[in-house]
Amino acid sequence: MIKLIKFIPVILLLGATDLYAQGEGLTEDEQLFKDSIEALNLDFATVQKAKETYNQGIKQFESKDYKGAVSSFGSSIKLFPRFLNAYFNRGVAYSQMKDYDKAIRDFSTVIDSNNSKAIAYAKRAEAYGALGEYDKAIADYKTTIKHQPRNAVAYYNMGDMYFMKEEYLTAIDEFTKAIKLDNNYAYSYNDRGSSYRRLEKYAEAIMDYQKAASISPDLAFIYNNLGSTRKKMGRYEEALSAFNKAVEVNPEFYIAYNNRGGLYFEQGKMDLALKDFNQAITINNKYAPAYSNRGSVMHRQEKYKEAIADFDKAIQSNPQYANAYVNRGTSKEMIRDINGACSDWNKGKELGSVQGKKYQMNNCY
Repeated sequence: MIKLIKFIPVILLLGATDLYAQGEGLTEDEQLFKDSIEALNLDFATVQKAKETYNQGIKQFESKDYKGAVSSFGSSIKLFPRFLNAYFNRGVAYSQMKDYDKAIRDFSTVIDSNNSKAIAYAKRAEAYGALGEYDKAIADYKTTIKHQPRNAVAYYNMGDMYFMKEEYLTAIDEFTKAIKLDNNYAYSYNDRGSSYRRLEKYAEAIMDYQKAASISPDLAFIYNNLGSTRKKMGRYEEALSAFNKAVEVNPEFYIAYNNRGGLYFEQGKMDLALKDFNQAITINNKYAPAYSNRGSVMHRQEKYKEAIADFDKAIQSNPQYANAYVNRGTSKEMIRDINGACSDWNKGKELGSVQGKKYQMNNCY
């Protein structure tokens, strides 16, 4: 849940208003005093207007009208340029709109004016992370922790940044710190488990996933991760049980259908695999892995044109999906389209596929 900073009223104390006379006959000092009081009253009215537009922005944000919220917070800033809460909340709204560069700009304005505001560092770190600028995100999380050394979420988020950098041992250290501060935070156990899985420490991964599931049994992705790990260990029945649990907890969790389909595919249960891939596509018709996997079923059934059509859809959904190019090339080879096959294998190789490089070297000239 995203929390905005609510408005804290700015109170201007207008003292001694009975010390000047109305009308004619004011001395020069009295007139200057009267003018200063009127200037304060004008500022107060401006601040009141800024407060009104700010509160309007809060309401718009809460109703998910992020564009309207950005406009209202911007109006508050124009009226009251030192209104740091408006900058912060506009940054949060920009983040919701995935306009991370503008969000970073607003969070930086808050930080430049108040470098002890830990929440601004944390939100800027989130925006950097979304842009893939992991080192900058880590630096901001470190500053957040410097101000809030018991902030378990900051340790957790920093762990995720190291995970994205594929620095899994460091990620594990950060997740462990988060767990020491909050041992009931399922996400820390889950993501530490995923780090162990990447290091092929499957027993440790399973222990963490099971702990995460015991804390938050309603999170389907934990069971999916557990199933994927058990599958890697060759424990297919236990993997199937975990995938079944994932779709039971969340019947719309298309990734679990896709992964369960992959398990069925490896076991040669093509009808069950096809059913799961179809279900994943029904839920999310932009999910490239399910199209690619369904294409593999079609290829296995020697329906090469249907396979190519599915690989086409996978590539349309994700043009950087190397395996889809490699698989499409294999199906094209079966219909004697060797030029098309070589083109696809070469593309797969360019995208980092070892298999694509192998096929291209062995079959193309």
